[in-house]
Amino acid sequence: PNPLCWCMASAARKRARTGGGGDEGPVPVADGFEAPIFGARVVGQVTTLALEGEDGPLASLGSAGVASDHAGAWYVATKDSLLHVSAAGRVRRVAALPAGEVYSIAISPDGSAAFVADYSSHKIRRVEVATGAVTTLAGSGEQGDADGVGDAAQFYDLYGVTISPDGSALFVADFCGQKIRRVEV
Repeated sequence: PNPLCWCMASAARKRARTGGGGDEGPVPVADGFEAPIFGARVVGQVTTLALEGEDGPLASLGSAGVASDHAGAWYVATKDSLLHVSAAGRVRRVAALPAGEVYSIAISPDGSAAFVADYSSHKIRRVEVATGAVTTLAGSGEQGDADGVGDAAQFYDLYGVTISPDGSALFVADFCGQKIRRVEV
């Protein structure tokens, strides 16, 4: 089975398991096959959001990763872009992403940066939200499992990334390396 079909935002998964709910608002979830973005409001209810933007319908862009910020907006990584989705559902392109396969993104606590786990390029990329500048934070681009700084580090197929509450470190699922890696930010 394709691991993308298992993807669901952790908060939504917890609410589904525990029956919790409340007024926490939508939790965006990426569907790896049809690529629409979903917002789950109550246990078991799934709604496809009709999102349009500068780059056309979001569903046609190949959505792969999604993360929310603390201001009520969220970000979607597609096959070649990082998109910002306002609380009203308006989509705009933040940055062009280098060729690769993105399965996961994380947003810094202050919302100034997005971190992209690039599966096929074996790199962690940093996107400055205000400017759209994309830099490689870690990863040589070669498959491996070497610890190190910047391009001295090696990953082997990145599947997930999250950020610590204080924004000082990323935690990365190195899928084929079968490790959880810590990357200082």
